[in-house]
Amino acid sequence: MSRTAIWKQVAKLENFGLQVNAVKGKGYRLQQDIDLLSLEVITASLNDSALEIFNHIDLHLSTESTNRLAAAATKVPHVCMAEMQSAGRGRRGREWVSPFAKNIYLSLAWRFSEAGPSLDSLSLCVAVALAKALKALGCDGVELKWPNDVLVDGSKLAGILLEAAGEVGGPVRVVIGIGLNVAMSQDQGMKIDQDWVALNNLVPQRLSRNEIAAALINEMAIALPKFEQHGFAGFDQDWRSFDCLVSRPVKLLVGSGEKYGVARGVDSTGALLIEHDGGIKSYRGGEVSVRVRDET
Repeated sequence: MSRTAIWKQVAKLENFGLQVNAVKGKGYRLQQDIDLLSLEVITASLNDSALEIFNHIDLHLSTESTNRLAAAATKVPHVCMAEMQSAGRGRRGREWVSPFAKNIYLSLAWRFSEAGPSLDSLSLCVAVALAKALKALGCDGVELKWPNDVLVDGSKLAGILLEAAGEVGGPVRVVIGIGLNVAMSQDQGMKIDQDWVALNNLVPQRLSRNEIAAALINEMAIALPKFEQHGFAGFDQDWRSFDCLVSRPVKLLVGSGEKYGVARGVDSTGALLIEHDGGIKSYRGGEVSVRVRDET
């Protein structure tokens, strides 16, 4: 290869955010090693149930959003993953920072036979599945903040974005997007406007991103059929064991209004219970967000 051709390849790597060092008399090398995803390695780690359910798994080098890919998939169930996202989103349109080969960006398309109130609690059930997978990977202290934030010591480890499309009374297609911080550096996460943490800083030894991705897919293969059969009732006790808001003072942002109260867990449908104004009222997802008040 000519020197110019090599420079062009190096420029592509730098566009992905990778740092490339020139070594005089030898050539170029990555400043840090990278842990690339591999469909072969991931599928080899899937259990029989996951292999049967998720037989359509795509892996992309770079994409705008894995949720968009999953939404456009013609075959369902379908799993889409990417090394990098250029337009990843969190709840309420927030940017999801997605550096190359550092985190997990995984979206899953699933079809339910019909829409209904039970789907309101799906995000909680997905959060429980994610928390259980992380715990099995050796991550201690995982907590869930209603409706679906995954935290450790108050810092965000993972987030979930659900998008549904369908007709009233008919089948509904849901795209479940999961973003999990694995090995992101402080510099790469500078744009994040809240406290966050990466998984490999929480476990005794470094985890492979392929191992993590397989663990998430395996857990979802259990959780989604269970949710179809039992709804939130199949996850109620697990949610309570991970709930980090219960009995704590909170502020609710409902539209442009604010309400203060004390979190009292969730009801049988997964709605958040808040004690305020002399009673306990329930709140669902959508435009409702919850922030823990200063307890001092």
